[in-house]
Amino acid sequence: MKQHRLKVGFSQNYRQAVVTTPDDEPRPWDADSQLTQVGKPTPRIDGVLKVTGAAKYTFDIALPGMLFAAVLRCPHPCAKLVALDLQPAERAEGVRAVLAVAEIGDRLLYAGQDVAAVAATSATLAREALAEIVATFEPLPFVVDPSRAQQPDAPAVHQGAVQERRTEGDEPGEASAAKRRGNTRPGRSQKRGQAAKGLRRAHTVFEATYTTAVQTHSALESHGLVVRWDGPKAMTAWASTQSIFSTRRDLADMFDLEANQVRVITEYMGGGFGGKFGANAPGSSVGWIAASLARKAQAPVKLMCQRDEEHLVGGNRPDSRQRVRLGADSRGRLVAVHVQASGTAGIATGAGVGRNAFGIYSRCPNTLVESLDVFTNAGPSTAFRAPGHPQGAFAIESALDELALALGQDPVDIRLANDGHPVRRYQLELGRERFEWTRRREHARAQRRRNTRLRRGVGVASSIWGDYSNPGVVVTVVVGRDASIEVRNGVQDIGGGIGTSMALVAAEVFGRPHDRVRVHIGDSELGSGVGSGGSSTTGSVTPAVRNACEKARAGLLELAATKFGVAANKVQWEAGGRVRFGRQTLEFEELCKHISGDALVTTGSRPKTYASHPYAYPGSSVPQIAGVQFAEVEVDTWTGLVRCTQVLAIHDCGRVMNELTVRSQINGGVIGGVGYALFEERVMDNDLGVMVNANFEQYKIAGARDVPQIDIVLTQVVTGSNSTGAVGIGEPATIPTAAAIANATANALGVHVRSLPLTPRQVLAALSRPSPQGAA
Repeated sequence: MKQHRLKVGFSQNYRQAVVTTPDDEPRPWDADSQLTQVGKPTPRIDGVLKVTGAAKYTFDIALPGMLFAAVLRCPHPCAKLVALDLQPAERAEGVRAVLAVAEIGDRLLYAGQDVAAVAATSATLAREALAEIVATFEPLPFVVDPSRAQQPDAPAVHQGAVQERRTEGDEPGEASAAKRRGNTRPGRSQKRGQAAKGLRRAHTVFEATYTTAVQTHSALESHGLVVRWDGPKAMTAWASTQSIFSTRRDLADMFDLEANQVRVITEYMGGGFGGKFGANAPGSSVGWIAASLARKAQAPVKLMCQRDEEHLVGGNRPDSRQRVRLGADSRGRLVAVHVQASGTAGIATGAGVGRNAFGIYSRCPNTLVESLDVFTNAGPSTAFRAPGHPQGAFAIESALDELALALGQDPVDIRLANDGHPVRRYQLELGRERFEWTRRREHARAQRRRNTRLRRGVGVASSIWGDYSNPGVVVTVVVGRDASIEVRNGVQDIGGGIGTSMALVAAEVFGRPHDRVRVHIGDSELGSGVGSGGSSTTGSVTPAVRNACEKARAGLLELAATKFGVAANKVQWEAGGRVRFGRQTLEFEELCKHISGDALVTTGSRPKTYASHPYAYPGSSVPQIAGVQFAEVEVDTWTGLVRCTQVLAIHDCGRVMNELTVRSQINGGVIGGVGYALFEERVMDNDLGVMVNANFEQYKIAGARDVPQIDIVLTQVVTGSNSTGAVGIGEPATIPTAAAIANATANALGVHVRSLPLTPRQVLAALSRPSPQGAA
């Protein structure tokens, strides 16, 4: 191990710190590093391919002789499969293979569960063949309403133990070991001090209950694969996945293959948001079905979920019901926080509410956050961009605003009094100034006093996330005798632009233009990558790229030293890849001609995170990622319609690799948060037990006219955590948006709407309640 003295911190708050790294690590980039390409706004290297339609997604894959699969799904929320006759489908036009997925006697737990599948020469013929399958069901008692599910006489969703399913998209942490009790199962709790005692001693106690709806992932490209058997023990799969290597691992395990006998390719992927890890969808065995049909038919098979199927089996964000109790002293400092949360993840687990209350307001000495999974007969949830955090942020941030109102304090001030993170405190102060917070709040107060129909309001909310970058990524760099530079890794690009960031890092190390770097990704044969979940991709991959490139540059310096007849440490590396010793120089192209063989090949990996400046994530040694968002809304008090007009997003993502794609990520996170705040809600029919809006007509996501003005301020933070200093931004950018919009709506109305989404019905209901003291 070796030590480096680095300049770490942010803005004007820098300091010297000693960071210990593995011996073969280069000196991490710090605040004094003068970089010429990393961090600059750079168009995506695959941008032209995407906008011209040349980029091939899994949906676009067409192989010779390829068949199309379709899945017969259970129409009942709970039923026993009594009989299954596949023969009529086997005789249907174009059908080449039929497969039973469920077995006679199986108890099926939700509408949409797999029953059988067919593969035919066209997608239309495959779906027509499903109608020929004769499936007989015995409907059984069910429950889809979480409140009803918790009653002692409610039908039991599960009859045995329930295992917690976790993916690379989940926030790291130990799984709950609690056992199921009826239709409930306690989740992980977070405890510091004694919340009950703190509440008893508080000067002021505020209590309210907040609810959020189930949100489906609604990725534009649905779950799906194309599978081709290349031999009895060899398979190639093109998958719409966030994790090439977990998909490869799943397929290998399913069919008793070695990992190197399965090749998985994801050149382009049309959205995942946490729902696409492994070969199967959260609620459908699409990988197993496609591969089984392909083997049976001895032909490639494509299986892509339809839009209604995606809503039913593609995963979702659990709903929540959160009772929040806050205790504060007379100056607004929290002395106790108690959150009791429950929610349904359908037949699955995962209805937690994140680390917002526990992690952000860490100055509070007494905090208890409890969660409870409520099982219902609905499709399983899975990780969804910042699992648990948007729900948790909405409740704690709303409660904090309501407490500030009761105490006569400014919402920004009460956050500053209770948040110990120096970056987030800086962001709050900066946002207050940039957003003209005080002036706008005065304007909202004046509109409320005049009882105007259209009212503006402003709100603020904070976010917390950790740098969950993973070690073990292996990147290969190939420098050719023709001066070409290739960077190879099996990571998938799910839309964040990781390929462009890889090119920028390589270009920075070699001093070459980034368009001279060829990046090859999206294939399991290109070296061990990482799943794109938990905002870990950039922080995992770019350090490995730099480390591999630094080794290659060291090799080139050795060649130059031999040519000059001096020691390698006497040779200088200059812009453009030129090397110099005194008056002797070699251009990069000439230097590469001295490579022995066809190319110089090096590999680099990413070690464990080795620092967490300036503030660690609670209970860990990784950096805590800070962010705040300020929102403005316009509310029509006659119709109850809420429109978000502006969001100021101030975020930390360590050292920015590519400003353009970082801003794009934040834009996407904010837009997703707008949809969560105002529109998105899975609607279940409690009598029939089915989702009634499994489409994009009744399940509304944010459209172009719903997007507010988004202003972004990047807070570059030097953490010393890895060789590039990169951390993620995918999750942090969406965590506080809905909470900020809800608080802005309350500022406009003078009363809080305690349920998401903020539909006209909810707004008008809130307006019928008396305004709290101090709201005028």
